[in-house]
Parts: sequence; structure tokens; C-alpha cells
Amino acid sequence: MSNQASKATLNKQVLEFNVAQQLKQQGGAPRAFVIEDAVLPFMDADLVLLAPLSGLIKLIKTDTGILVTGTLSTVLELPCTRCLAPVSVAVSMEIEETFTPRVDIVTGGKLSQSPDVDATTLISEQHILDLTEVVRQSLYLAQPAQILCKEDCLGLCPQCGKNRNQVQCNCTEETIDSRWADLLALKNKMTD
Repeated sequence: MSNQASKATLNKQVLEFNVAQQLKQQGGAPRAFVIEDAVLPFMDADLVLLAPLSGLIKLIKTDTGILVTGTLSTVLELPCTRCLAPVSVAVSMEIEETFTPRVDIVTGGKLSQSPDVDATTLISEQHILDLTEVVRQSLYLAQPAQILCKEDCLGLCPQCGKNRNQVQCNCTEETIDSRWADLLALKNKMTD
């Protein structure tokens, strides 16, 4: 077997890989997959992909299973932190996860699993390694902490809830509870 990684391209595919042949090998070269236009078969309502996943994934045989490494990127639609308007955000995520088989590749017998094993990192009995759940979780972790539709976003009015970027409301500033006066003074001092 060559020391070079085998390369394959996934077009409009879900992130599932048949690893039967790789599990049979004692060692061998990693398999590399160029991911183009990959999709996830299901998505959470608050996780909207505006572009398909793309990147490079490597599958490496280990003593315990298959190590998956790589980088994927996409564009998500996320709400602005201040006004909740939808914003397109490019995200990139690093994948590094070890997947273990459920069955012995030679005998077909079920393998015992550690009680703390994550079910999303088990290779199916048909020797399919499914990256879908790992990628879905990684998409949540790849999101930035603060997302702004524009740097000077005015946000929502705390009284009436109108988007102050679109409408100027007639609400007045709420009087500050005297218990918070010292904290407000500190805030004003820090921003000056």
C-alpha cells in the first residue's frame, strides 16, 4: 500500500464513510476525503446552513478504531446579538474524534463498549462511520460569542421591543433603581 493518502471527493453527500476495508488493515495510509457540497440530513431549527460544508477529512486506522481529523467550513445564518436580525457568518471547525467499531470486523461478533462511550462515535454494525452528529455539535461550538449585523447596531428597545436600527421609538429611559446606582457609575467611569 502506498504511503500517500487515498483521496476521494464527496459531492452532495452526507458525511458517512464505509470503513470496512480500513478496519481490516493492520496499519496503512490514511484515507483523505475532499468534502465539497456536503449536506447534513437533518438540522436543528436554529442551525441554518447558507452554504454546504466543504473541507478535508482524514480517516486514520488506530488500535481502537478510526481517528477522524480535519477542517470543515460553511456559512451559517445566525441572529444578531443586539437586534436579532439574521446575519451570514462564515465558520470553520476543527474535527478530531476517535470512532470505535460496534462489531469485530473479522468475526462479526459484538464488541463490548465502555459505559461512558459516546454513541455518536460508534461505527455502525455495517461499518459505516457517520460524522453527522459530531459535525452538528461542532457547528454550535464554532459560532462566535457575539454576532452583530453591523458594528454600530442599536439593538432592540428594552421597553417596546422595536428594532432601533429601523424605527426610532418614543420610549424614555427607565429610571435606574437606586440599588444599581453605584454599578452604573462604575460603568460610566469605565466607558469614559
